[in-house]
Amino acid sequence: MVDAAGPLAGELSALAAALCWAVAVALFRAPIAEHGARAVNLAKNAIACLLLALTMLALGEGGALAGASARSLAWVAFSGVLGLTLGDTALFSAVARLGPPRALLLQSFTPVFTALIAYLALGARIGGWQLIGGAVILAGVVLVVAAGLGTSPGRGTIGHAGVGWGLGVLAAFGQAAGIVLAKQAMVTLPIVSASFVRMGTGALGLALVLALSGRLRTTGHALVSPASLRRLVPASMLGTYIAFLLMMASVAWAPAAVAAVMLATVPMWSLLLDAGIHHRRVRPAELAGTLVAVAGVALVTLSP
Repeated sequence: MVDAAGPLAGELSALAAALCWAVAVALFRAPIAEHGARAVNLAKNAIACLLLALTMLALGEGGALAGASARSLAWVAFSGVLGLTLGDTALFSAVARLGPPRALLLQSFTPVFTALIAYLALGARIGGWQLIGGAVILAGVVLVVAAGLGTSPGRGTIGHAGVGWGLGVLAAFGQAAGIVLAKQAMVTLPIVSASFVRMGTGALGLALVLALSGRLRTTGHALVSPASLRRLVPASMLGTYIAFLLMMASVAWAPAAVAAVMLATVPMWSLLLDAGIHHRRVRPAELAGTLVAVAGVALVTLSP
């Protein structure tokens, strides 16, 4: 089956998935500014949950979900709260303060946090190359900050940008924690079904947060307006559903480590897209820092 897909099909699928997510985050930027990070994250998760439900039924995975153990469902549900309710909301908040390239650059820390959490919670081994890779990622991020990109576009205050960097790191931590927890249930749950539970739980968590703040009704009305849906549905389909299917294809058709490295190119695509959209020249230090961070992800991912 792998050969039938054609040479480099997995690698190209991974690169396409990374590009889709970078484009989606750029598309989410305007709705985030209008509705807020939590509201847009809720809409994104709800739309993706619906699409995954239809896919799950088409693949006949409903029985597997119905027969899953309560423990497996609990692990996946909790991973959705950490990875999507917390992680993606923090990411979208970072996008609002830093812009997509810098916010997505901080997602390079996700494999480092994943290894660290697995070590602390599960006793997994951390290799020397993983430590070196983490240092390389940090060096790449520092290089970007030193290039003067730490100030927020249009706001220009150090404090505002500092909050953005902190939220970006929190997003990477939330994603990593979600990955570690979800992995505990992937042995018994199919991937599409597990993703459906994660998306659904993430959406419910955000709905609860908005309800407690008294903003759920007004937010819901704003999100379902035709103008909002015209922007949110394409971005959600592209970034959460199509990118997910491409990611799965890359894992199926390419070596897992190679696919992981290709998927880590999201900040590079975001940097190029942002430069093209705003008609600005990419600074050498900006590009170098991004490439260094991607190289660090490769070291962490490919380490034995």
